[in-house]
Amino acid sequence: MVPILEWIELAVVIGIAIAGMFWKSYFPKYMEEKAKNLASKEDIGLITREVENVKAEINKESRIDELKYKLKYEACMEALSIIDAYFSHTLSAPDGGKIKKQFSSTEDARTCHSKLVLSCESNDLILKFNEIVFGPKEDPAEPMPATDLLNQFRNLVRTELGFGGEIEIDRDRAWFGKLGCEE
Repeated sequence: MVPILEWIELAVVIGIAIAGMFWKSYFPKYMEEKAKNLASKEDIGLITREVENVKAEINKESRIDELKYKLKYEACMEALSIIDAYFSHTLSAPDGGKIKKQFSSTEDARTCHSKLVLSCESNDLILKFNEIVFGPKEDPAEPMPATDLLNQFRNLVRTELGFGGEIEIDRDRAWFGKLGCEE
C-alpha cells in the first residue's frame, strides 16, 4: 500500500507537469496574441495620427490656395481698374468727344503690382501690366494699339484665373470711353 503522502507527491508532480505543458504550449500563444493586439493598437494609433497629420497638411494647403486665389482675383480686378483709369487719362475719343475720367492712385498701382507679384503663377501677366502702365521697354517700330494691349492683358487674366483660354475681342469695342446715356 502506497502511503497517502506519496500519492500527494505524485499528484503534485503530475500537476506540475500538466501546468508546465500548459505553460509551455498555451501561455506563449496567449502572450503572442496579446503582443499582436497591443502592436495592432499601437499601429492603429500611429496610423490614425499620421492620417490626421496628412489631413491637417491638406487643409493648410487648401486654405493657402484659397487665400492665394482670392488675392490673385482681387489683384487682377484691381489691375483692370487701374488700366481703365490710366486709359481714361491717356486715350482720346475717336470722334473728338469726351472720355469720362476714372481715377486711381500710385499707391493703388503699387499695391496691385505687389499682389500680382505675390499671387500670379505667370510672369507674363505682370510684364503685360507693366508694359501697359509704363510703356514698352524698347520703342517698337509700330506701337501696339492700347486696346490690343488691354485685350492681351484680359486674356492673360482669364488664363491666370482659370476662366478658360483666350477669346477674341474687337479692338474698336474693347474699351468704353463714355456711355452715350451719361450726361
